[in-house]
Amino acid sequence: MGLERDCLEGSLFRSMIFEAATLLNEKREEIDFLNVYPVPDGDTGTNMALTLLAAAKEVEKCSSDSLGDLAAAAAKGSLMGARGNSGVILSQLLRGFAQPLQDREKAGVPELAKALQEASATAYKAVMRPVEGTMLTVARYAAEAGKQAARKETDIVKWWHLVLEAAERGLAETQGMLPALAEAGVVDAGGQGVVTILRGAYSALVRGEASVLTGMSSAVEIDEVPADNNLGITELESIEFRYCTELIVRGNEIPIGALRERLAGLGDSLLVVGDAETAKVHVHTNHPGQVLEICGECGEMLEIKIDNMAEQNRQASRLNQLAETNGKNPSVPALQGEESGEAADPEVEKELGIVAVALGSGWKAIFEGLGVDVVLNGGQTMNPSTEELIEAIERVPARRVIVLPNNKNVVFAAEQAAKVVDKEVAVIHTPGLQHGVAAAAVYDEDLEFAELIEKMEAASRSVVSGEVTYAVRDTTTNGIKINERDYIGLQQGKVMVAGKDLVTTTKELIRSLLSKRKAEIVSLFYGRDVIHAAARELLQQLRAEFPEPEWELYEGGQPLYYYLVALE
Repeated sequence: MGLERDCLEGSLFRSMIFEAATLLNEKREEIDFLNVYPVPDGDTGTNMALTLLAAAKEVEKCSSDSLGDLAAAAAKGSLMGARGNSGVILSQLLRGFAQPLQDREKAGVPELAKALQEASATAYKAVMRPVEGTMLTVARYAAEAGKQAARKETDIVKWWHLVLEAAERGLAETQGMLPALAEAGVVDAGGQGVVTILRGAYSALVRGEASVLTGMSSAVEIDEVPADNNLGITELESIEFRYCTELIVRGNEIPIGALRERLAGLGDSLLVVGDAETAKVHVHTNHPGQVLEICGECGEMLEIKIDNMAEQNRQASRLNQLAETNGKNPSVPALQGEESGEAADPEVEKELGIVAVALGSGWKAIFEGLGVDVVLNGGQTMNPSTEELIEAIERVPARRVIVLPNNKNVVFAAEQAAKVVDKEVAVIHTPGLQHGVAAAAVYDEDLEFAELIEKMEAASRSVVSGEVTYAVRDTTTNGIKINERDYIGLQQGKVMVAGKDLVTTTKELIRSLLSKRKAEIVSLFYGRDVIHAAARELLQQLRAEFPEPEWELYEGGQPLYYYLVALE
């Protein structure tokens, strides 16, 4: 088990974070696969891996060898990089772990035991309605075992091993705590992620060797949605501010508000977030030199990056012309500085604005047609990070911003982002795209803010939603036996039907939905893998069978889900 250790120093903690991030990345697909429902978009492992990678990169940048400083760096990195509910909860675990270690160069078993207890308590407090049988349970088992073991054990290696064993026991017991886990025959995915992190950290602790963050620059890759026919290339003449300028400012007393105020007049898409010691700056400007000069007065500048967006557009245009000549549609990456979606005119500040998260060209067009200011690319399998949500909120030229997460795994990250920005932000609880459209449809800027939020929340709750996708494994859930590659229909995340034929399965799902809810309007949004003619034929068949509701058909363009259904 290696040499005995009576204290944990910063250099070894750094190695533990690196090892944990590496192992979690290696196991992320296995963790994704543990999703209770056998849908192809299980992303718990990916979200946790991306979040811990952000923490590891922040630790790598930290020049201090103080345990307290490095734990704080991990907490900050994980918060800004948090993706999905599991990622946000992980960031809260790291934040709680760091709090008792402030100002400590190193720590022994008693201090580490207290840090684990605070980690668990912080994560539980962050969740409005904590549920046992989840990653919270596994973290609590670890913390309770750490507290008990600290009464007798002084060797950190042996103590951590006892903590890891307790976490593994807690993970095994999650299957019996939630009926859905028991029926699917799996343990909780987030809990598996916590155990993986503890195991990776333990491996580094046993070796006791300082390590570097290796092989992680492309450690986690998220499949991009294939480019649609409209590549979204901006005309050169429309780029008012050419240079996307990004950097990190590090100092002792960075005046975040004053820095943001001084940079505001130099361009648009301004983002200044962080604290008195570290701030991230992003701005589109024609005067990057002035930006650097101002930031340099506030502290040391790191990771300076300046991109000429006009040149990037010229290159993208040439690719587009070549593609049109060859009859192809190349996958053009998002232009630097435009990664968060399209924004309204930054020169005109208004009272209210909206950010919506959506995946698919059709959905983007739908939300823009409803007056959404910024459509942030993301959703299932591509949960945007807290930092990306912050940037999207900052880009809306309004004093108050409403956020439509449109995915239950984005709500938590959106709420964290709302706490960081200076604007007044309201997050509408839209668990799906269908709910987001209903909320956006009742948006009325003439209403009082509180009244508007209540109205949009009510519109979201009024929708009964359904989804049709395919199974990625054999399983039984909700009493339904499912074979791999079967089509499955879900009502707001719960499997209702399964079958071998897409049209038949979709019809059965809609029959089930209509048997429970009388609807005036039924909207059908077809995905990327469904051709328009097939969707039209299905719509005609549904109209013939159910003539009473009004039927609407839209191109959503979403990946993985053949159809999304909304009953209103």
